Amino acid sequence: MTKLISVNPATGEPLGEVEQTPPPAVDGVVARARTAQAAWGDTPVAERCGALLEAGRRFSADAERLAGLITAEMGKPLSEALLEVQSLSAGLEEHLDEIRDAIAPDVLRRGDEESVIYHDPLGVCAAITPWNFPMSMPSWMVFPALATGNAVAFKPSQETPLCGQAFADVLIEVLPPDVLQVVQGADEVGRALVAADVDLIAFTGSREVGKGILS
Repeated sequence: MTKLISVNPATGEPLGEVEQTPPPAVDGVVARARTAQAAWGDTPVAERCGALLEAGRRFSADAERLAGLITAEMGKPLSEALLEVQSLSAGLEEHLDEIRDAIAPDVLRRGDEESVIYHDPLGVCAAITPWNFPMSMPSWMVFPALATGNAVAFKPSQETPLCGQAFADVLIEVLPPDVLQVVQGADEVGRALVAADVDLIAFTGSREVGKGILS
């Protein structure tokens, strides 16, 4: 299997490597996420949010190591990298409270009639993120998707694959199997993910790539 090599931008030296996901394998990754999503979507929202809060505690406890990885892989000053990792847990409980409120059933009454609107998960969300905030930007997409009962197929930037994997690994430790899937690679892997059987695409990047996703 082809390796994706991460290079330290300060030294030009290899920092580490991950296995690149073959584009034909992306459909299988998404299929596994879809299978796992059924039980995750049925899990009470309090339990889903509890898993994310546990992940937040783990990010906080391991902040120095993760910040060091951000600095080594994408060059951000260590003080800024540490703030980025700390942002993964700062205010998380309040954000999850907002999500719980947002997806609570809406009760509509008119005279003697009552209607209830339920907010169901979409299914599988694809999250494609850039290199410059390699842990905080994924959290903006992945945390809400998971809290609302979706499974996620996450593709970090090919420039920061180690940061993306480290971010995902913390979550994978507290989630049921296959609810969060990681695909690694460059443009062709991103195109395969966009073309796969996903229900939502969350993307941060260039205007041109965004236009290609929409077309």
